[in-house]
Amino acid sequence: MSSTSLAGMAKAAATVRKRRAYAPRVPVEERRQQLLDAALRIIARDGYAGVTIEAIALEAGVTKPVVYGAYDKLPHLLNELLNRTQAQALTQLLEALATESQPGVVDNRALEVTRAWAHAVRRHPTTWAPILMTGANTPQAVLDRIEEGREIVRRQIVSMLSDYAGSDPAEKKRVDLAGQALVAAAEHFGRVLLTAPDSIDDELLAGLFDDLTRTIATPRR
Repeated sequence: MSSTSLAGMAKAAATVRKRRAYAPRVPVEERRQQLLDAALRIIARDGYAGVTIEAIALEAGVTKPVVYGAYDKLPHLLNELLNRTQAQALTQLLEALATESQPGVVDNRALEVTRAWAHAVRRHPTTWAPILMTGANTPQAVLDRIEEGREIVRRQIVSMLSDYAGSDPAEKKRVDLAGQALVAAAEHFGRVLLTAPDSIDDELLAGLFDDLTRTIATPRR
């Protein structure tokens, strides 16, 4: 073997030793956030199908043992990712939906919430991608967590609509269905905002949801 080859091998070995020696010096919580950020980038780029321990390690510039030192299993990492993502993505939305209004009076909450939500999706696509860009390869545990968040939002929407529509039992059933429809429509447009942002006008979108809310809030005779 030539001296050049030996020198190259020695340099590569030194690089590996340096990386492995450096990784443990990063505090575990900082390391976890780094790995979660790496997983977010992978999901935004490749979907859940691309999320593996190997891919996360490569994206974060660490070795697989470093990833396992922070999260012993991939589902644990994904669960923590959903914890963080839902907290970031839903807090402002739920606060806006929870704003009190005068009973029986349709206000501008739907307009304001939709406008703020569209802005948030555009500004933080990697936060919303794990929630909106699911597919056949999304782990069931992740789908379950997303459904939990979806149900929280649906209940808030139904509560808002109920303020407008009154307490008639038939109207309550109608409002419940409307809540499901509005959540489904929001998820659809959220995916469009992520994949084709230039095709959506935020003000038109906000106006659409405002119109839908006002129509739903008008009791049927």
